[in-house]
Amino acid sequence: MAHAPKFGSSFFVAFKLTHEALDAALKAASDLSITQYRVLVKLLTAGETGLPQKEVGSLLDLKPNVVTQAINALADEGLAYRAGATGDKRFRRAHATAAGQQHVERVNAAVVEQLYGLFPTDDESWRKILEASIAAGADIDPPLSPEFAQKYPASRTLVSIELVRIALERGLKDACGAPLSDCLVMMRLGEASRPLRVNDLAEALEMPTANVTRAVDRLTRRGWVRRMGSDRDRKAVFVVPTEDGEFQERIISEKSNELAETLLWSKLTPADQEAIGDVGSVVIEGLRRRRAEERNVGFGDLKPLE
Repeated sequence: MAHAPKFGSSFFVAFKLTHEALDAALKAASDLSITQYRVLVKLLTAGETGLPQKEVGSLLDLKPNVVTQAINALADEGLAYRAGATGDKRFRRAHATAAGQQHVERVNAAVVEQLYGLFPTDDESWRKILEASIAAGADIDPPLSPEFAQKYPASRTLVSIELVRIALERGLKDACGAPLSDCLVMMRLGEASRPLRVNDLAEALEMPTANVTRAVDRLTRRGWVRRMGSDRDRKAVFVVPTEDGEFQERIISEKSNELAETLLWSKLTPADQEAIGDVGSVVIEGLRRRRAEERNVGFGDLKPLE
């Protein structure tokens, strides 16, 4: 692939769906929070040497007190322990235990199952894309010990996606002052290049209609969009970007691609880039087409209701 794919709304949707699936799998298979699990995976992939708590925070973009609380919780569960120079806590390192490794192995299997449930694998090409994207996701944040290079790819993908998600949300907020949901609405309007109904936006972005309505309310107050109506469909509400909104949408798109280059594409091989790109451009679009086809089934058999 000569150029990394554009990071459009479909990629954000793929990230959102994958993040939700990973989170659901974790909740079903473990009592750990996503932060605690991220810390455990990072400790495990560090191998026998473990990690200083300060380094854990730096690698996972977590505050020191959050790291301390997470490691305390893991230690209480027997999944991690601290070791270091006696009497000098500055040199204490955190390690995953054998029980911690078993825990990650169990959760990793649950995560894989959840991802296969999210992205239909009856289509062989989609299954290959999913498998390749899991491997690519694991490469975003490489393990700290070579022996773990091929282990727990789904769990490492969970850690990677959480890192990328946090950085994307923060970067877009810094760039334009708007939350991610508002940015996604603007991005989708820019991609469509035409007025869109609120329901169309909600479906395209895999967001509840109420959430999109609130986002449109905020964007209207900002002066980025305006609501429009049609005499042909008085119930429909269309959303149209203003001139200022079009300018802000360009900022959002440029910042998204800049962040994607830093956080994703620069860390991946061309094959990995293509795998992750296909999740957004092939799988998500395929899911949308399948949903639309399912809605249209049976139209020829319609009859008046009693």
